[in-house]
Amino acid sequence: MCNLPKNRKKTNQILTTKRMNIMKNLLRSTLYLSVFALAGILFQISCSNSDNKNVTNNVSTLQNKLIYTVFNSTGQTIWTCNYDGTNPTQVPITLPTNISFNTVSGNADAKLSPDGQKIFFIVVNNSTGGNEIYSCDVNGSNVQQVFSPSTASTVKVNVN
Repeated sequence: MCNLPKNRKKTNQILTTKRMNIMKNLLRSTLYLSVFALAGILFQISCSNSDNKNVTNNVSTLQNKLIYTVFNSTGQTIWTCNYDGTNPTQVPITLPTNISFNTVSGNADAKLSPDGQKIFFIVVNNSTGGNEIYSCDVNGSNVQQVFSPSTASTVKVNVN
């Protein structure tokens, strides 16, 4: 009988130690989850702020403009319109001599610059047979060569 209280005391100590370890692990896990959740919230806030900056600085998005190429029997023309398709407007581009839109194997692949002020497009240099990249203002003025490869090749426009 004398040993019974001693064993009970030892059992209580073991149970208390186990409970404390469980509580420590629970507290540690809660801390880790809280830090992880806070990191996720901070990441979302930073992404949200950078998205807002891109939208306000991107004039072409604010102008709600699309740019597209029309093919017909006379060749290609570049057009703009609103996102809903209203106000289609042909961009009056006058290309230099020996330069034309590619009517055989492709299109002008017209792209609007991020600020909405320039149009970039692909042309064919009829002297070399190679593709080149040209640009102009959105009203068709100020046509100029942007890139001409050293050999006849195919190029692609990608404006970010």
